[in-house]
Amino acid sequence: MIFATIGSMLPFDRLVQVVDGWSGEHPAQEVLIQLGQGQYVPRHAKWVRMMRPLEFNQSVESCELMVAHLGMGSFITAMQAGKPVILFPRSLALGEITSDHQRQAADWLRDKPGVWVADDETALQGLLDAFCAGQLSVSPEVGSRSASNELITHVRQFIHESRGQKREHKGE
Repeated sequence: MIFATIGSMLPFDRLVQVVDGWSGEHPAQEVLIQLGQGQYVPRHAKWVRMMRPLEFNQSVESCELMVAHLGMGSFITAMQAGKPVILFPRSLALGEITSDHQRQAADWLRDKPGVWVADDETALQGLLDAFCAGQLSVSPEVGSRSASNELITHVRQFIHESRGQKREHKGE
């Protein structure tokens, strides 16, 4: 099963539409989408609005691949479960988020084993195709149950910098 999630805070119809469209072209592949409060309702994939934490963790544990926005909670959950993940960052230019922090994090995560970043809809579809065709290799490093010191330091720095940007923005 492919499990796609938009996180729990903001709608992300663009991710849901791409994964649902891909699902319609690959009916033999089971797909589950957690779509939150988005307006787009999938026509091909199974979906739920929200999941309790236990349900969410069970979906992650049982999937072969996770597709997610680039929220650290989703990413870290995939890594803790040892699941390969395709990350599809929200876009400031498209009004999907208030800063481009997801794109910045994507640049840092781009070459990590078992992590692929889709910069646009076509790339997301291509990565889904490649994964299902067995063309993406998954390193055992993905399964680490604890975050590396490098990751922890980067996340702390990112949070610190994001808070500074919010303060600057409020002052404008």
